[in-house]
Amino acid sequence: MFCNYFAKKAFERFKMNTILKDRYKKLVHFLGRVLGENYEVVLHDISDDGSSVIAIENSHISGRSVNSPLTGFALELIQNKKYLESDYLINYKAKTKQNLKINGSTFFIKDGDKIEGMLCINYDGTKFEKLSNEILRLGNLVSLDAKQDAIEQLSQSVEEIIVDTLERYNLNIENLKPKDRAKCIKMLYKSGIFNIKGAIPKVAKYLNISEPSVYRYLQKNQKK
Repeated sequence: MFCNYFAKKAFERFKMNTILKDRYKKLVHFLGRVLGENYEVVLHDISDDGSSVIAIENSHISGRSVNSPLTGFALELIQNKKYLESDYLINYKAKTKQNLKINGSTFFIKDGDKIEGMLCINYDGTKFEKLSNEILRLGNLVSLDAKQDAIEQLSQSVEEIIVDTLERYNLNIENLKPKDRAKCIKMLYKSGIFNIKGAIPKVAKYLNISEPSVYRYLQKNQKK
């Protein structure tokens, strides 16, 4: 009972009503058909039932489906409240499991200062990049393919987000001491992973601790 209360507490500021969901779902399907197969359109619901994909078009780009979790990048946007700084983010770099380079843009669905969802459009320009590079080679010109590291990894599982977060902060889970576990939970909390439904059991299993222990560590972080 305590665990359920704690989990709901983390999401109580986020809620997108059914009417709004239906409107944005229709918009997702509309944009997906208008923009074409090179554009993936995704609707994320941010709610007390757990954040996840609730509508998607042209999902072949990332391989995701309805009920897929948010990416680590999206979770950090929520956790760090980037939606308060801007209504949208455009043209950031992302990549898929197949290492396709994607251009992503996100529109924050808000009610005042509360985020309720995110509408994301991911563009796969691989075919056109290859074509442009071939044309440039024919003219013996320099490639226009600018190298820029991807800031979002599409199609991540909860486990992959956990691993990526811990690796980013150089945290080794082998032979963890209590203070190290506390640091791991702190970093995962900052990454926003606990906004994903069912994340706590997976974090507990990965760190080899009990679920109540994860909740205790989380309580300490929320009090700070």
